[in-house]
Amino acid sequence: MTKSVNETMQTLRATDFTHWLATFWLVKRKLSQQQAKYSVLKVDTDAKLEQKLKNAVTAKILDKEYALDEYDFLTADQDNGLLTIDSAATDVTLIQAEIDKGTANPTVERYEDLLDSWAMVIKLEHQEKAIYAYRKISKFNHPTKLSHISFIQFKDKQLKDLDEQAIFTIDTQIDFFTYTGTTFITNKKEFESTLNFRAGMEKNRDVVLQEFVDLNIFSDASLLKQHIGANLNYLRKVSSIQKSGYYKDAQFLQELIKVNSQKNWGLQVENGTIVINEASIELVLTLLNNGRLESPINHEIFDASVKKKVS
Repeated sequence: MTKSVNETMQTLRATDFTHWLATFWLVKRKLSQQQAKYSVLKVDTDAKLEQKLKNAVTAKILDKEYALDEYDFLTADQDNGLLTIDSAATDVTLIQAEIDKGTANPTVERYEDLLDSWAMVIKLEHQEKAIYAYRKISKFNHPTKLSHISFIQFKDKQLKDLDEQAIFTIDTQIDFFTYTGTTFITNKKEFESTLNFRAGMEKNRDVVLQEFVDLNIFSDASLLKQHIGANLNYLRKVSSIQKSGYYKDAQFLQELIKVNSQKNWGLQVENGTIVINEASIELVLTLLNNGRLESPINHEIFDASVKKKVS
């Protein structure tokens, strides 16, 4: 975690948001060949709702002294922490570029315009500063889902049907927010879902598997590709392998093969290349991510899907 990111968070926590303006935006998303295209609509709000939206963002920032940690594909549960990632590595830059067009964007005028939205964004701004807070849109705002839902109000000691009213539900929990080029993630699952990270991980898979072939690491990488497929758990592991880049280090691979033989881990190696079989795929993904670790205290060996470098 860089010092500047910690300083950014401390600056936010010390900010007086009294004079910051809140605006509400809906994000529409279209996928074409796994590429996402975004457009936005501005939604006018009354003063009471505007203040509620503003409070949802500031409360998330000021709520507690968060522990910050860098986002990784295999990051552990967050508990009271925030994960951070450079916004340029995500689609938020595309969405925010649309929002920053301001009045050039259309404003919602019909109830139907609200439906089929992908996400909502609360933008807080003051002078040249801006915070963008994101939340994945509820499934109850899609026409097919709404047809099976009854909205009922308890009033005057009776349940009253509200089906005739134009109802739009929002959840003001914040999945992630961005400020000065950094994205702070409060909900990793929704962050990845909102920004189509699975497609990015699938690209990582294809790049890594081709590099495995080019580097002649395996006798046949085709079985590995079949096994990984679109499995999210394996996609995370492969993306983590790509990020760490251990497989590009010839000395690392030599040591892996050497220690495998010494420890009898079960990898089959022929002529300096690893032979893939159904039983060894999980082990291969673990070892290429440098995830087999030994305790210096009692020398027990563990496979660690999540780890944090100490030194």
